[in-house]
Amino acid sequence: MNTRQKYDGNTTAMEILQGCDLSGKVVIVTGANTGIGFETARSLALHGTLVILACRNLQKGNEAKHKILEEWHKAKVEVMSLDLASLRSVQSFAEAFKSRNLALHVLICNAAYLGGPWQLTEDGLEMTFQVNHLGHFYLVSLLQDVLQRSIPSRVVVVSSESHRFTEIKDSSGKLDLNLLSPLKKDYWAMLAYNRSKLCNILFSKELNRRLSPHGVTSNAVHPGNMMYSSIHRNWWGYTLLFALVRPFTKSMQQGASTSVYCAVSPELEGLGGMYFNNCCRCLPSQEAQREETAAALWELSERLIQERVGSQSK
Repeated sequence: MNTRQKYDGNTTAMEILQGCDLSGKVVIVTGANTGIGFETARSLALHGTLVILACRNLQKGNEAKHKILEEWHKAKVEVMSLDLASLRSVQSFAEAFKSRNLALHVLICNAAYLGGPWQLTEDGLEMTFQVNHLGHFYLVSLLQDVLQRSIPSRVVVVSSESHRFTEIKDSSGKLDLNLLSPLKKDYWAMLAYNRSKLCNILFSKELNRRLSPHGVTSNAVHPGNMMYSSIHRNWWGYTLLFALVRPFTKSMQQGASTSVYCAVSPELEGLGGMYFNNCCRCLPSQEAQREETAAALWELSERLIQERVGSQSK
C-alpha cells in the first residue's frame, strides 16, 4: 500500500476530505475542544459527519461547538462530558452515548495529558497513564459492541514519535506497572508521556488483532512535529523547545490530517494494526511491534479496570 505520492506532511485535514460527503457517519473525538482534536472534529463536521466532542470541560467544549456552527450552521456537532481521569466518568459517557441508540463509525482517541505535576487520579493511578492510555482503553471496551454493530468501523489512536525513546518492561523483560504508573519520586513528565504513547501503539495493535475479524479496525498515528497547543503550557521545557522548533512545526490543520486520513480514507478499509506518520504507514519502534508486550498490556489494563470497577465493566 503506497500512499506517499498522494499525501505528505504538508497535507491538511481539509485536503484529505476534499469531495467527501460523510452524511450519516457518527464520530466521537476525545479532547476535541482544542488543538488537533478540535481541527479533527471541525474538519469532519464540515463534511457532514455527526461529531461528538467528548470533553472534560463542557464550557470549552461548547465554545468549540459554536465555532464550528459559526462556520457552517448546518453542522451536526454535540458536546458530551468525558473525563478520562475518572473511570466512573468514562462509564457515564458510554452509558449516555449508548442511550442515544446511535451508530459509531469512528472513535478517535485524541485526548492527552502532558507535562503536569505528578498526581494520582481518583482511581489511584498516575494521571498521564490513565488519561492517555487506560481511560481510552476502558472507553473502547465499553463502546466495542456499538462499533461492532456499525461495521465497517474504525478506531484511531493518537500516539507520538516520542514512543521510540522508552520502554515499559523491567530488567527481567516483564511489563512493569511501576514504570507505567510511577510513584512521585520516580516521575518525570516527559518520560511518563513517552511511555503512555508506546502504550497507545501497543493497544491499537492488540485491539485490531481482536476486533478486525469482526469488522472493526484500529490504527495509531503520529500527528506531527511539535505543533502548538495548550498542552505545552503545562511544562516550561516544552514551551522552550516549541519556541526553538516553531519554524519547522505543522499547523493544526496539517496535524489533524493523519487522524482524519485513518478515520475516513477508502484505501484503508479493512486494514489496521498499523502506525502512520504524515499520512504514510511507517514502522514504529521494535518495542511497539512486540505482540507479547501488546497482549500483556491488554491483560494488565483489564485487570486494573476490573480491580476498580469490578463487574460494572462488563
